Amino acid sequence: MKINNVLLAFYIGLRLVEILFGSSRFNYRKVMLRGAPVFAFFVLAVIASFHSLDWENIYYLETQLSLLLVPIALISEDDFDAGKRRKVFMALVFGCLTTLAICYANLIWEILSKGESWANWFTWSNMGHDFTPVADTHPTYLGLFIVTSILFLIQDELLSKKWKYFFLIVFVFGLFQLASDMVVLLLLLFFVYLAISKVSIYKQQIMVLVSGIGICALLFWTMGDKYMNNRMFSVDSILDEKRIERWEVSYEIFKENPFIGVGFAEIDSVRRQKYIDGNYSLAEANDLNAHNQFLEYLSINGAIGGFAYVLSLGLLFLLSVYRKDYLFTFIFFAFILANLTESTLVRIKGIEYFAIFSSLFLSWPGKAKK
Repeated sequence: MKINNVLLAFYIGLRLVEILFGSSRFNYRKVMLRGAPVFAFFVLAVIASFHSLDWENIYYLETQLSLLLVPIALISEDDFDAGKRRKVFMALVFGCLTTLAICYANLIWEILSKGESWANWFTWSNMGHDFTPVADTHPTYLGLFIVTSILFLIQDELLSKKWKYFFLIVFVFGLFQLASDMVVLLLLLFFVYLAISKVSIYKQQIMVLVSGIGICALLFWTMGDKYMNNRMFSVDSILDEKRIERWEVSYEIFKENPFIGVGFAEIDSVRRQKYIDGNYSLAEANDLNAHNQFLEYLSINGAIGGFAYVLSLGLLFLLSVYRKDYLFTFIFFAFILANLTESTLVRIKGIEYFAIFSSLFLSWPGKAKK
């Protein structure tokens, strides 16, 4: 992640130099209008940071800067054509493959060094949150990145079929290894995809995807332990009691501060006290957030945050449908679903993902082209 941040900062720096000293005239109006759905989240971060007039609150803006700088860098590029868009998606594909390779290499090393049975591959101790720490990532974010990569690969026409099918199989297997709700999300996206697309165009990719999902589901169902089966193949894993308790706490914070919320500086202490009062010891010990991005904005920014969140994401989704840019329609749909059970815009991984791919979509002015 640090390497990613350095490279992203380097790119943004070069773009800002071009904007300031380049020969072409920078169109502020175009950038501000097109980037409004992303800039809105940065404005919310500014409001939340300076909820109280303390200049130390500038610290809270550090992770949010991508929401300001990435749209300026991407949308201002007049020649950001389909080829450049594809390169960004391919970078995500290879990033996901690299991350999975690191995680699986570590898993194999753990099994060999400890003399464990290979059946332990499918137990809770080698899946989910215990699978990804070696790569310094979280299952939810990696799951979201993999789902985006799968959606891109299905419709990409330049990658050779043998590599495309190999990548799809690796990614589907990786989703199950993550033991993430993203597996359910992927299935939902797939059925939506079938409903509105011409199946004949992508029938081979769809057959590979369906086969991969079926084989992986059967493998993890038969080999996985009871805990993992309950987590992956049960609706209760999405709407578990502890998660609902955290949602209720965030909603209570919103009701007590309905207009502008409590801000970044106070949210952790206020939420922790609520956990203590409600005897939610696990949430208090791990300092857990709302695990719902809409409720996160309601508690931090109040009604203003909730309204901006719904309006911005709704605009991006509807605009992608209008442009018939269905790849991004599915991407925004996946992001919205992920935000139902996670606060993805709390960590820099989610913030940069949203900033980059939303800006990538907004940099394209018209309807989608082949």
